[in-house]
Amino acid sequence: MRSRSVRLTLGGYLCVIFGRMKQKIDIEQWDRKEHFMFYSRFKEPYHGVNVQVDITALKHYCKQANESLFIAYVHRAIIAVNAIEAMRYRIIDGDVYLYDTTHVTATIDRKQVPFGFSFVAFDPDFENFKKAATAEFTRVRNSNGLDLSAGRENVVHFSALPWIEFTGITHARDLEGSDCSPKITFGKITQKEGRWLMPMSVHVHHGLVYGKDVADFIDAFQRELDRL
Repeated sequence: MRSRSVRLTLGGYLCVIFGRMKQKIDIEQWDRKEHFMFYSRFKEPYHGVNVQVDITALKHYCKQANESLFIAYVHRAIIAVNAIEAMRYRIIDGDVYLYDTTHVTATIDRKQVPFGFSFVAFDPDFENFKKAATAEFTRVRNSNGLDLSAGRENVVHFSALPWIEFTGITHARDLEGSDCSPKITFGKITQKEGRWLMPMSVHVHHGLVYGKDVADFIDAFQRELDRL
């Protein structure tokens, strides 16, 4: 059966979401082949940057609309991720696949026990995403353990450190494993010269995602944050 494609406008980006979930990359014909083969030999193939994003517009909107700021900025972040092709590459059993859409797994805090992992499927509609995220975060907060079922390959690992205005961050990683999902962490929001700024780190597999791709994501995310 032929794949059916659906065209969606995601915060100003025109994306094509195909009926199939992923397509295998022909590495021999791929313009990233040499870089992929080179960096895939590393025990630590990730590279990362730490930046500040201006969250003023979204913070004011969420306050007026009584919306969760965390859910709102994660939604806009995953929209920006899905707009960047390189952020949707994944390695499975040594092969590279391009996913049509990638989703959210986020660490969720709990009052009495350590954090747990969550999974929220991407939806371009904020109301639908918010409903799913609210239900999932509530489920995680009322459960125990990490819930490793959230460890799928077509996800972005999100986390938040709302207590720390960090300028650098590292991640715990199994260097013998095959993890290649982007890791995005948000920090403490602070006000400076009338603007609300939030630190953000982006860590990605160097064999899949280059510095320019990260810069494109950061620019796309900032445009999403500014969008009313």
